[in-house]
Amino acid sequence: MPVSPSYPGVYVQEVPSGVRTIVGVATSITLFIGRTKFGPMNDPVRLTTYSDFARAFGEDNTISDMARYVKLFFLNGGVDCYVMRVAKNPVNSGVTLRNEAGGNVLRLTAKSPGSMGDTIRAAVTYSTQYPESTFNMEIFRWQTDSAGNKTKVGREDWKNLSMDPTSASYAPTFLSQKSSLVNAADLTPATPVPGASISGRYVPDLGTDAGFLTAWEAILGKVVGAKHKFQISVDGNRYVPIDLNTPPLDVSALTVPRQNPLRAAIALRINNQLAAATVTATVTVDLDAGPGNTTRLKITSASVTAPNRDVRVISSTDAGDDLAGVAMLGEGNGGTEIGSYAANRPAPTGIIYKATDAAAMNAFAGLLQTDITRIVLDELDPNGNHVATPAAPPPPKIPLALTTSGGAGALMWNDASGTDPTKSFRGVREKLGLIRDAINNYQAGNASKFFWKAEVWGSRLAILPTGGGDNDLIASANFATSPTDLTSPTNRFSSNVRYYSVGPNATAGSQTLGTAGFDGTEPGSAEYDAAYTIIDSRVDLFNLLVIPPDNGSAATPLEQLWPNASIFCQKRRAFLIMDCPDAWDTSQKATTGVDALRVGLVKDYSAIYFPRLNTTENGLTVTVGGAGALAGLYARIDGSRGVWKAPAGTDSDIRGVSGVDLRMSDAENGQINPVGVNALRIFPDGVVSWGARTMAGSDVFASEYKYIPIRRLALFIEESLYRGLKWVVFEPNDVALWTQIRLNVGAFMHDLFRKGAFQGTTPTEAYFVKVDAETTTQNDRNLGIVNIWVGFAPLKPAEFVILYLQQIAGQLET
Repeated sequence: MPVSPSYPGVYVQEVPSGVRTIVGVATSITLFIGRTKFGPMNDPVRLTTYSDFARAFGEDNTISDMARYVKLFFLNGGVDCYVMRVAKNPVNSGVTLRNEAGGNVLRLTAKSPGSMGDTIRAAVTYSTQYPESTFNMEIFRWQTDSAGNKTKVGREDWKNLSMDPTSASYAPTFLSQKSSLVNAADLTPATPVPGASISGRYVPDLGTDAGFLTAWEAILGKVVGAKHKFQISVDGNRYVPIDLNTPPLDVSALTVPRQNPLRAAIALRINNQLAAATVTATVTVDLDAGPGNTTRLKITSASVTAPNRDVRVISSTDAGDDLAGVAMLGEGNGGTEIGSYAANRPAPTGIIYKATDAAAMNAFAGLLQTDITRIVLDELDPNGNHVATPAAPPPPKIPLALTTSGGAGALMWNDASGTDPTKSFRGVREKLGLIRDAINNYQAGNASKFFWKAEVWGSRLAILPTGGGDNDLIASANFATSPTDLTSPTNRFSSNVRYYSVGPNATAGSQTLGTAGFDGTEPGSAEYDAAYTIIDSRVDLFNLLVIPPDNGSAATPLEQLWPNASIFCQKRRAFLIMDCPDAWDTSQKATTGVDALRVGLVKDYSAIYFPRLNTTENGLTVTVGGAGALAGLYARIDGSRGVWKAPAGTDSDIRGVSGVDLRMSDAENGQINPVGVNALRIFPDGVVSWGARTMAGSDVFASEYKYIPIRRLALFIEESLYRGLKWVVFEPNDVALWTQIRLNVGAFMHDLFRKGAFQGTTPTEAYFVKVDAETTTQNDRNLGIVNIWVGFAPLKPAEFVILYLQQIAGQLET
């Protein structure tokens, strides 16, 4: 209520009702622990379909029955489970990737241990917005079918990765966090090299200072039409508008020879305007020599301590005075921008013609468009192996027609679409594009034997294999002229493998130190105990535990694993479903052998089923334990009837099986039932679960948790109340609190009574909730304790239905 009403009127205030609804927890989330061929190791993965399992862990049944158990779980009604892969001493596959200079830069390691990691492949391309700064990586796993055909599975395509630790797409961190196949580690030093932005426009100067003056005056001098503005980002800072005409730039007034003074004047203006914008970064400016008597503008970061030393240029917002567009400054305008961490990138896969360094670019740009007549590549034989091309004539003879910009006498740098139609990077890239198109057109007409495709990445021509082996290393590709091949530095082809191989197959190209994956050996008690510790911290709730048998010759018998598993179940309020040992091939062995299994076992938290089930795989009968199918059956009965219904009876048919390993008679069933072994039997209804006793269900024990539904109902109530009463902690321990507890727990128990979970025709007969001064004494209150007593009358299953029949001879008259 309001503390101090200040005016006459009506005051409204909401008052808590004290109702805190207790929601029942799930009852059939199943945890499977065992070996798989691949998948996350020691990391429980939550799954809701068998397809999810197959994608995450595969369907291999050679090392364990995990796949069969999970499949039967879902076939029989399971909808939610965790799978945890365990093994002893597994090893992750790995490979080290090199950069274009041959240095080790990036280590890829399979995310999951095991030999399956050896099938992981990676391809690197530079087809990005900044092809001299970032890279793309395709990662996948080869899967081979029964016919030997390989297909890509789990394919991941990561774009615009960087080796810059300050980047959001820093490859080692990004791949380790995002990829489901690999982790990545940076093997390079952290110190970057200076990044640079190089103009795409060649400025001819005729080799004289007068020519230099005329050329650069037209670009950025004081003549009409010259341009002075652009925007620049240095060392990762924000873009700053630059005006080279502040103060006015008069190239003619510079000291002769004018090249160095012009370079210094441009740098001074940029640095002054960066400082005025409070950007703590500086640049140096060069006028690099181009082909012939040409120069081009190059802006380089001058920082020595900045973690990112990139230089990025974009057009000015003043379209009428935009130097970036005229000089082709910035990647978007046709220039080249080399990132400060570009050298740390893994080398691209395939064959690359790299015309990005000055020598290669100048040599290529200085050729006539008719100089290169064809390109020579390898073909593949019918087996997919590369075939060295004969010397002359060199099939495939891929003709190149590069005279679309300027005719037969035009140079490679001729640009029909640029502002200066004779001298720019755009012309070079156009010719690379024509070579690309020729290769792709040839491939379209020779698809059965020519397995190459071509792409242009900035000023690179990439020729990528589409067939052949992963580690085929092509010695070279050649541009051919008449009469001889072009020689270095023009013929700048670098060769690499088709795909990098994670694992021992990393034997060629820019990869090294391949490490073979190892599946590990059969897990023992120590590995399972370690798994329980991990599960404790990573799995909030599970209700059923199943341990599929391991198929290894040194596998730990399940009988040795069950005691600790049952203790773990008791701790987590879960229930262990056990398979009968393989040696139980008669009901007599089951009857006499069950007592040995109880040693060390928490008996009322576990149940065992006999005999084993038969399934059909590829036309053959396979015998499998019933625990996985039973877990699914538990889930189905819980969903349709409730956890208090025994998972047994004629409506408890087991699906996805073809029979049982041993057909029992009623008499044989009568031998195993009294000792707490549950039967799986064939009836006209199919294979059914025909028993509902815990391992404490032997008649000689007289346990109150003799039956599975009673134990599981108690666990359900305990877990639900445990979670639903956490709000009580730190509340005042008084009558008001006790009343709220009785209200909320009573509402939960009454809902179960209404659903038919308890015996009795009235709530009083079915359950009680007691919390008052009698259960919680003053001493308890002094100690901060509130005691809540909850009782319920469980429904015990009608295990024996006895019919009394009486024959009536006829009505007697008196």
